[in-house]
Amino acid sequence: MTVTPLARTLDQELLALARGASLECLVCGEFVLRVQAALACPECRTIVADGESVPELELPHVASA
Repeated sequence: MTVTPLARTLDQELLALARGASLECLVCGEFVLRVQAALACPECRTIVADGESVPELELPHVASA
């Protein structure tokens, strides 16, 4: 019997996020939003964008419980 590892590399995780196969933030695990040409996490404020510049984004604030 062979065991297949479930852990994926960062590149695999980023590609899954970019193509929409995953909607989970790589930093905190919350759902990301598609905003303009980027993916952004309203919880931890992480932004994943194509290219070298980070777009100016207005992210909604998450109410803390």
